[in-house]
Amino acid sequence: MFAERKNLPKVSCLMVTADRPDLCRRAIRCYNRQTYKNKELVVVDDGDTDLTPVLSTVPADELTYLRLTGGSNFVLGKLRNIALDTASGDIFTQWDDDEWYHPERIEKQVEILLKGYDACCLEATLMHISDEEFFNHPYIGHLKKGVPGSIMHYASKDIRYPELKRAEDSIYLEKWLQKDYTMLSAEKAYLFIRCFHGENTWEKKHFLTRMRNTIPDTLSYLWYRYVKKNIFLHSRFDLNEKAKEAFRLYLEDSKDLELLETSAS
Repeated sequence: MFAERKNLPKVSCLMVTADRPDLCRRAIRCYNRQTYKNKELVVVDDGDTDLTPVLSTVPADELTYLRLTGGSNFVLGKLRNIALDTASGDIFTQWDDDEWYHPERIEKQVEILLKGYDACCLEATLMHISDEEFFNHPYIGHLKKGVPGSIMHYASKDIRYPELKRAEDSIYLEKWLQKDYTMLSAEKAYLFIRCFHGENTWEKKHFLTRMRNTIPDTLSYLWYRYVKKNIFLHSRFDLNEKAKEAFRLYLEDSKDLELLETSAS
């Protein structure tokens, strides 16, 4: 099996977090379940809640926990740079605390980098909004240049995040676009689920925009939402079997960890 081959590059999964232990549990579960074995989890924490108990399931030789005590007040971009400086891997990937990752995520993206690319992202991810209308209806969210939060790249001392509160990963991605960069096709959207839970950096509108960020998709959105009165006929809700299975596993994890409060009948 590819992911268990010897001498594969070490992948550093970089998590920035603060006072969200419940969400962290899911991201950590996803990390521990990865098929790719040569990895580490780097956690940069500037919150008040000690995550040591939550991180106890991560093998000690794979974990670096950097706790910034005393209230650092650092913006997200600066915290991400601290994670870059702390990591020891050959390859880095963003591992946000509030997203869900398929067990094959690292493996599939490393396979792409080993073909000679400097960096890669997913062209699309699954999107889930935890409210009554959309709870049982995940959809595919595309971005023309790739989804910034899905970035995986070789270690570099030259490319840094801007010190911003948000959109820092979009600007970071722009820098990698100047390198040998590629995207995994929308068929691989199942590898990553972006989760709207009400405490995200971005608001719900930002998530909904992902299904209407091209002219054809906007027209389709308007047609199904306001003419047909059924937005779920939009093609973005048409998932392949791997995506359906990923969503099932995501729901199982999220309910087991008591992260989802709303369910539609």
